[in-house]
Amino acid sequence: MHLSDLNNPEIILPKNANKIPIKSITSDSRQLTRDCMFVAIKGYEKDGHDFIDEAISGGASNILVDYNYKDTKQLPLSKSKNVRKALALVASIYFNKQPNIIAAVTGTNGKTSVCTFLKQIWDLNNFKSASLGTLGLDTSKEINQNETQNENLTTLDPLKLHECISQIKKLGVDRLALEASSHGLEQHRLDGVKVSLACFTNLSHDHIDFHKSIENYKKQKFRLFTEILQDSGTAVINIDDVNGKELLDKLNSRCINTITFGKSSNADWKIKNIFETGDHKTFELYVNKKSFIIPTALNSNFQIYNAVAAACLAQASGVPLGHSLESIKNLTSPKGRMQELISNNGARIYIDFSHTPDALESILKEKSKQNSKLFLVIGCGGNRDNQKRKIIGRIASKYTYKAIITDDNPRNEDPKQIRSEIIRGKLKNKDNLIEIADRKKAILKVLDMSHKGDIVIIAGKGHEKYQIYGIQKMPHDDFKFCQDVIENKRHK
Repeated sequence: MHLSDLNNPEIILPKNANKIPIKSITSDSRQLTRDCMFVAIKGYEKDGHDFIDEAISGGASNILVDYNYKDTKQLPLSKSKNVRKALALVASIYFNKQPNIIAAVTGTNGKTSVCTFLKQIWDLNNFKSASLGTLGLDTSKEINQNETQNENLTTLDPLKLHECISQIKKLGVDRLALEASSHGLEQHRLDGVKVSLACFTNLSHDHIDFHKSIENYKKQKFRLFTEILQDSGTAVINIDDVNGKELLDKLNSRCINTITFGKSSNADWKIKNIFETGDHKTFELYVNKKSFIIPTALNSNFQIYNAVAAACLAQASGVPLGHSLESIKNLTSPKGRMQELISNNGARIYIDFSHTPDALESILKEKSKQNSKLFLVIGCGGNRDNQKRKIIGRIASKYTYKAIITDDNPRNEDPKQIRSEIIRGKLKNKDNLIEIADRKKAILKVLDMSHKGDIVIIAGKGHEKYQIYGIQKMPHDDFKFCQDVIENKRHK
């Protein structure tokens, strides 16, 4: 491949581009190889332009730089006014194969569940499919050997993302469910991905430390629909969310199809009622003037919304309506999303990733109505949005019988300070927040305090297998720890 083959609207190439060989692309100076294109990205901590000399000595055949970069060495540079976007488009050309159907899901909460459910529906209907996001790459069993490493990013960097998408297409996968994070959208990581289906789950307080305002956060989420979703594609929107209504209005001028879902009377897929059936949910859905009663193996109302979103996407992708709805009966929640255990004392335990105020309140509000004592283990991450800490404390205090405030990836912040900020949010007329720094001890405490008929929510970490203190990652898995505690007590 030559540099001229990577031409796109975001890049200005040197005159001799057709003579410059490109054997690889990287934005990491540590991965330089001969005849590679080095992309100089101005990051949040380092500036790739500072590594140009290193790139030249490492054998780079071309360097993509910011349009305003002052070249004093007369190098044959490529330039762009938006280097991140140019990189994504270059990556999409270099890794040029993509599944025919790519569904991207965005929202504050529910991305992982919707993508997991959509993949399950496709699998149940005999399509080779994959999902890619917070839990890594999940593919059909026959092609599992090429699984990519989970890099702990909801949306991979554009080079890894486009390489992964191209690889799974080569392996015969033609349907991909993809999580689209607000960070990934703002940094243009998904540009060049041929998204034909897009889903909006909801939007609430999160990542304000990065986006600086809720308006900018919303703007980045909406980019998936206003800029990335292809013409004639389909947008699936939660119409119960006020931001979903705003998004729907914004899409009036676009040549796309829309499907709305929710409890609203205006929803195309209307969730009329959600019933308790033992420990699981059954719900009534109204579509195309027909009513459907659908039993599920799901244990929370918000997962019903996520299941309906997935079924909407499946039907839009060509799965018949009846097959899409029938598949909901067999859906199982992904790791760390309302995973269920029964303690030795008989309490029902739920392990969930809920770490935003809206997600936590949704679970606690629902479970607090079950005439059970409700216990909670919760913390907040360090070096992240500190505005939500008092809000988390207020919600924990409002809905629980007892809540243990503990550590959750404090990183480089003082863990005690984080816990103190959470506790400051407690309601004045309640004294139900208990501080225990060690997460394992916090879980043991809540398991000892709870009894048969009680509900325990262990929130915030979900599928994660570590705790981060400083630069150290210490092994910890909420679900496995609870499992081990239960098993050990049974065998004593």
